[in-house]
Amino acid sequence: MVKKRILTILLLSGCLLGANAEKKYMTVEQKNSAKYSFLLEDNPIVTYENGSLVVNGNATTSYAIAGVKNYHFTEGNETGVDASLAKMLQIVSLDEATLQVRNAQASEKVSLVNANGATLFSATADSEGSVLVKLPEVKGVYVLTVGTNSIKVIRK
Repeated sequence: MVKKRILTILLLSGCLLGANAEKKYMTVEQKNSAKYSFLLEDNPIVTYENGSLVVNGNATTSYAIAGVKNYHFTEGNETGVDASLAKMLQIVSLDEATLQVRNAQASEKVSLVNANGATLFSATADSEGSVLVKLPEVKGVYVLTVGTNSIKVIRK
């Protein structure tokens, strides 16, 4: 009986410790001060290809090496996020066909263009700075622009 109680307490304390585990991120900081974070539990793959830092998750993004100031890994607790980090522009891959822009300026223009320069999507951020962007079904290279920040998105 005592062994069962001790085992139960140990299991519950393990669950509580796991629930308090901090999220870990990789953040790419560009020379223009734009920052993009990737949740490590999504298992992003980072490579260098053709002069670009490439991050593969559900959607693929790349950054010209010349424009990257640094990239680093951080641990953060969502309840203790620094106010400046909480307002950092975020591009989140919700699934293979949808990106979500977070923390943009309210009414900031968000657009997606193809390699030929044709605008495939255009919207403005809502009052919370959020926009859902549907990616085209066609594989290819696209440019997602949020205000003055642009990133390359590759649909495989």
